[in-house]
Amino acid sequence: MALQFNSTEGAMPTDAADWFFQNSSDGFSISKGGRILSVNQAWCEMTGFESEELIGLTAVDLVHPEDMQEFNQAQSVLYTKGAVVLEHRLRTRDGGWIWVRTSAKQGLDGFALLVIHDINAERLQKAEAELATKSAELLRAAASVYMWRFNPDTGLYTTEQAGADNPENVGVADVSTSQMTENIHPDDRVPFGKAFFPTLQTGQAGQFVYRYARGDDWVRLRSAWRGVRLCESGKWEVRGLTQDITELLDARDAALLGEQAAKDAAETKSQFLANISHEIRTPLNGVVGVLHLLKNEALSPDGRKLLDEAVACGGMLAELLNDVLDFSKIEAGHLELSPEPLDPGAILSSVAQMIRPQIEGKNLYLKIEADAATEWVCVDPVRFRQILFNLVGNAAKFTLRGGVSIKMQGRDEGAEHRLRVEITDTGVGITCEGQAGLFDRFHQGDGSTTRRFGGTGLGLAITRRLAELMGGEIGFDSEAGKGSTFWFDIAAPLVEREDAVKAHAPDLLEGLRLLVVDDNATNRIIASKMLENLGASMETADDGAQGVEAVERGAFDLIFMDMQMPVMDGLEATRRIRTLPAPIGQTPILAMTANVMSHQVAQYRAAGMDGVVAKPLSPAAIIAEIAKLTEEPEASAKVA
Repeated sequence: MALQFNSTEGAMPTDAADWFFQNSSDGFSISKGGRILSVNQAWCEMTGFESEELIGLTAVDLVHPEDMQEFNQAQSVLYTKGAVVLEHRLRTRDGGWIWVRTSAKQGLDGFALLVIHDINAERLQKAEAELATKSAELLRAAASVYMWRFNPDTGLYTTEQAGADNPENVGVADVSTSQMTENIHPDDRVPFGKAFFPTLQTGQAGQFVYRYARGDDWVRLRSAWRGVRLCESGKWEVRGLTQDITELLDARDAALLGEQAAKDAAETKSQFLANISHEIRTPLNGVVGVLHLLKNEALSPDGRKLLDEAVACGGMLAELLNDVLDFSKIEAGHLELSPEPLDPGAILSSVAQMIRPQIEGKNLYLKIEADAATEWVCVDPVRFRQILFNLVGNAAKFTLRGGVSIKMQGRDEGAEHRLRVEITDTGVGITCEGQAGLFDRFHQGDGSTTRRFGGTGLGLAITRRLAELMGGEIGFDSEAGKGSTFWFDIAAPLVEREDAVKAHAPDLLEGLRLLVVDDNATNRIIASKMLENLGASMETADDGAQGVEAVERGAFDLIFMDMQMPVMDGLEATRRIRTLPAPIGQTPILAMTANVMSHQVAQYRAAGMDGVVAKPLSPAAIIAEIAKLTEEPEASAKVA
């Protein structure tokens, strides 16, 4: 309704408007000449002023300084047109500001009615909405995401996407179905349609990753969608979200390519090591094997001494090869322990005897102090011997005068039995600088020691890893020029001596008929002679195919099978034998090879083999593997 003002009574509204003036939730005021003449209670509650405080004030007193120019312009409009609406900030009694929307109307005789509406909450909501919109657009731009909808009745895709240069600039474009389809990679069009069409029929959600033309390139997009409204045609309108994932997939593909390259490199390295191992161990097996066989021949004292020296040198060469291969196995996680009962004192004596000629040849002493109460324990004999050989061998190598002392003690630590060995020498010692990183691979305590004393620099690194694998640790104390003490402490569960002795019984080959399959004539001679010396009767074959034929002709109690052979390798020969009828198809087969990494052993067992004997061959290794074989119920029945 139009408000009328009585000019003769000052600034008072008519009786009809008085009630609304006083009871409205909006602020009302009457002014003339820019000064407030009257305000209602809502204005006072809104600003905190009392009505008496507001009477006589002008816009300069109440409007925010930054809004005054716009307020003055609005006042000019009010005088010329009679009405105006303006949003501005209004002062509160506590010195603050609130946003209001002022609607002003010019009355009679210069009176003006101002209606003030609080829009603080409204502006806050608007600001939050704008912020959310900007954030969403920024996210879309950063993540290359856009929203779209498809109307099946019009056949149009409507896309909304933030502009590349201005995230606030939202572009809307309609694309026909044919245009959309043409831009999809030809190989992806049919699969995309199969994923999308069910949504048109049922409204169900769907998603698809596909290639899309952008300029001269193909980008890869991921779209997810669902039906939102059933159209007049009976099909569903679809809304979806699409993201450009080209960079993400490129990064993933690059990572996968790098991972595959690393796997290929590791496989190449493993294959190289396997080939090198085979090529070196084959002639080494011949040398060491012949030396072992010569021990059974009648020799003069000097000949016996030369033979022992040759065996020791062969062992040293084998150890150097083992150092390289063992570290590769440790790094690849392929090294596995094979614990068995043993007398640690006997192992220590054996290692000492191997190194004694080297020590006595330098006029050094060798003292051994083994705890008389040291009992039989269950540890990996090869790795235990290897740790001893590395540490005692180092002590002998780096000692020029004085000698080497070895002390071994067993002890109980709670419920666990442990073994500690200390090797003390009076050698060159290690400088403080050289002690740092001493157990790192390829490290020498002194850069000149490689030339002076020889070695690969791998021995201590391997020894530490072996000690850790055996549930222990290793350490040392040393002073340059005064010698060193190296020690290791490993878990060594106790076993009954009777069981240990039984497990090492040497009469397992008596009366057995064995077959050796190997393409190397020297290897066949050495293996056959060793096995004959242990009581077995022998037959040989030159390759896998001949080996299968020999098995088909007559029954054997045990087969020793080489791996790398012409015509037919050991794996294929084993598979062929396993297809033969029982009992010959069940004959135990032991791999006889230099390739003994854990993943290779797994391949042998997968092909049907029952165990592995590593080259170079030794009678002890053969007996130990056959002993393991007879402990398995099924294999034991085959050998018996």
